[in-house]
Amino acid sequence: MIEHSVWVITHLAGLSLILFTAWGLGNLCVRRVRFHSAAERWVFATALGLGLCGLALFWLGLLGLLYRGIILGLTVAGGLMTGLQVVRQRGQMLERLRQRKAPRRWRGAVAIGLMAAGVAYWALLLILSQYPPIHFDAVWSHLVLTRTYLDEHRVVLHSGAGVPVLPALNHLLFAWALVVGDDVLAQMVEHAFMMLTAFALYAWGTRRHQPALGVGAAALWLAHPLVLYLSGSAYVDMGLTCFVFLGVYALHVFWERGEVPWWLLAMALLGAGAGTKMPGLIFLALGAGLGLWARVRSKLSWRGLTQGALLALFILGPFYAFIAYHTGNPVWPFLPQLSRGVWGSPKVVAWNRGVGNMGIPRTWLNYLSLPFQFVTHPDRFVADRALFPLLIAWPLAWLIACRDRSARWWSGWVLVFTGCWFLSFHQLRYWLPALPMAGLALCESVRWLLERVRSAAALRQAVWAGLTLWAVVWGAQSALAEIRFKGWFPVTPQAREEFLAKFLPCYHGARYINQHAGPGDVAYVLNASWLNYYLLVPVIDRNSILDRPIPTFDWPGDEQMVRTLEAQRVAWLLYCPANPLPWKLPTDDPRYRPQWPPYQLVYEDSQVWIYRHPPPPGT
Repeated sequence: MIEHSVWVITHLAGLSLILFTAWGLGNLCVRRVRFHSAAERWVFATALGLGLCGLALFWLGLLGLLYRGIILGLTVAGGLMTGLQVVRQRGQMLERLRQRKAPRRWRGAVAIGLMAAGVAYWALLLILSQYPPIHFDAVWSHLVLTRTYLDEHRVVLHSGAGVPVLPALNHLLFAWALVVGDDVLAQMVEHAFMMLTAFALYAWGTRRHQPALGVGAAALWLAHPLVLYLSGSAYVDMGLTCFVFLGVYALHVFWERGEVPWWLLAMALLGAGAGTKMPGLIFLALGAGLGLWARVRSKLSWRGLTQGALLALFILGPFYAFIAYHTGNPVWPFLPQLSRGVWGSPKVVAWNRGVGNMGIPRTWLNYLSLPFQFVTHPDRFVADRALFPLLIAWPLAWLIACRDRSARWWSGWVLVFTGCWFLSFHQLRYWLPALPMAGLALCESVRWLLERVRSAAALRQAVWAGLTLWAVVWGAQSALAEIRFKGWFPVTPQAREEFLAKFLPCYHGARYINQHAGPGDVAYVLNASWLNYYLLVPVIDRNSILDRPIPTFDWPGDEQMVRTLEAQRVAWLLYCPANPLPWKLPTDDPRYRPQWPPYQLVYEDSQVWIYRHPPPPGT
């Protein structure tokens, strides 16, 4: 238990350093923004700081300066500068604390009890991020790209990865975490984004003078098993969701108060969202349209509108320019007809068409029934995990939106984004940016109904307390089930190896290659894409969006494939027959082994076959 405590404390220290440095940078940039509370200021400053730090690291990568020493030096310098900010502002902070009214004794006891329960629940959720990375997209692509950037000391296109190039803001934050700590710390960055979103929901409640609403909305967000699953993975969806939610939050404040700094803050955060993942472009386009409408209504000057647009372009532009430079298409792999060369190959077109057709038929009835289907049939949407059942009541917000401005705001954003999502890729994880907004719209509707009922304030508080308790219990059950399934997280190298061997098929094959590979070796991975990150040699993945040689499991039918691999200097071929194949082997004879001369079978067991290309004579 002591080892596990030391492990968690060490990683929390690394995460705190990252967040502290990011907060310092963000705090310098939001000095003109008038926040309602200290919590609101902290959330926005930290999120903006993370976005700007990701952008700064990307520029270092473009200049070939992604060295661990440089990143650590800048982190320490940023932490010291943030510390100086705190020292200079300590008087203002102490004054705010003195001005706060002391709560009544019973209220103080309740607040302490709720805070203790919240910390205990957060500690439970934190455990989910302490396991070695095993989630598919993380070890297939995201962490592979991140590690390649650090190995090459620059941002590069990794043609062998599952997805060779993506908007890289979140990947650079992963790189920062890998330098400060390890891949577990990279997962904790997504945990931090989840908690920032929860605190933002609470801050919204305090802005509305309804702190119970904010607590309920935050608890609802933290109750979804899908959210908890993604918070413990090195995916980028949690970062996208945080940036987008805060951007729409800032747009709402701007629309209500007409303060230009909030408009600029909103566009910066939406630009960071687009720099994290391409669905963020939808929210940025909607935000730009809202800015134009504000200009028509004289809420925003042409100068302010232009400043916001340029700020968003400054943040997201480098990421999409990098993609366009290599592929000819800034939104690759989408719209493949705009791409050049292999980037617009038939396989890319087929992949784009395939993911675009997944899911349920695109009909109005299916669109309107999405909340019900999300909860009752998540398997129809390639769901990693389920959603909190209360989401099934989200259509209530559609009705209340006709009477309540706040419910109308959040529902409108969700409905428009859901329409875009519904016409494209029906994967539930891709709908995540709308999830906190949908929950908040539902909570605003509950608040509106409670205000219409002439009831005692105690009854209203009881409703929010019941909702919060239900959400916390549901989320805790989901987290405990995940922990029971995985066991206690490993903290020693040996325990980590045992954990990976248990949860990643053919992992010992990757370990074999790592032990025997030489300098300059390249591995071709067939039917085992989840090993890409754990292979320490450069990887060419058969399960890539780009064209790869496809084996026929016959000789000389595979001769052309072998020649292609030799031309790419592939020394190792790892094949996992234990995993279900999209094709059948040409024989059911268990003694059958594919022959790919001159590659020789050097290792085999019930899970994995490994072939080695003989090195040239004299090497």
